[in-house]
Amino acid sequence: MVSDTPAIRTRHLTVSYGLRPALLDVSLDIPTGALVGVLGPNGAGKSTFIKALMGFVKKDVGSVEILGLPAEKAKGRVAYVPQRSSVDWDFPITVEEVALMGRYGLIPWYRNPGKKDREAAAKALQAVRMEGFSKRQIGALSGGQQQRVFMARALCQGARILLLDEPFAGVDAVTERAILDVLREARQQGLTLVVVHHDLATAPDYFDHIALIKQRLVAFGPPEEVLTEALLSEVYEGQMQGFARMRTPP
Repeated sequence: MVSDTPAIRTRHLTVSYGLRPALLDVSLDIPTGALVGVLGPNGAGKSTFIKALMGFVKKDVGSVEILGLPAEKAKGRVAYVPQRSSVDWDFPITVEEVALMGRYGLIPWYRNPGKKDREAAAKALQAVRMEGFSKRQIGALSGGQQQRVFMARALCQGARILLLDEPFAGVDAVTERAILDVLREARQQGLTLVVVHHDLATAPDYFDHIALIKQRLVAFGPPEEVLTEALLSEVYEGQMQGFARMRTPP
């Protein structure tokens, strides 16, 4: 259910890497309880947008609010699922241990994870349908399974907002559907999900709202209002004519 209170509010968010601008003056309100896709061409600032919401990159100017609080005061309310390519899959850690990592921010430094923490990890793994792999080393899993385990870690944090960077990249169609089901179930539980995505053909069927970014926020709203040939042609420099014919059924 979508609330009137924005889950995320940005005002004039601007980020640069040296002299190269990555985001310019991005202002938007992301509704609570929505499943939002962040789309744009390569190098458009999609991942930078997610990282700026988390505070992983320094803002030049602008502000970020999480559930009405300044982002720096909202720790624990947002969880991040990184791109698979940024993770060391050879690290000797099990599926259960990865999920338990989501509890570390809730556990005092002087004690180890307890029964309640392990129960929370087990529940999160069940939610992503990975409960049968708890003792498996994370590197022994398929790409889609690894992605779901990191989603379990995010769920284990108890955060109300999940930020996911390309969760569908490099997975097969069956796994993509499984991940999408997890996202939709999380939305049904009232979570807000912001997902960096690259596939224009599936985006209209996957997301409630679309943020179309090319350094600046070009458009934000329901897919039918944002994924128009005019806007896509502007963002993708005329390469997306005939987009309507590309669409495939969900």
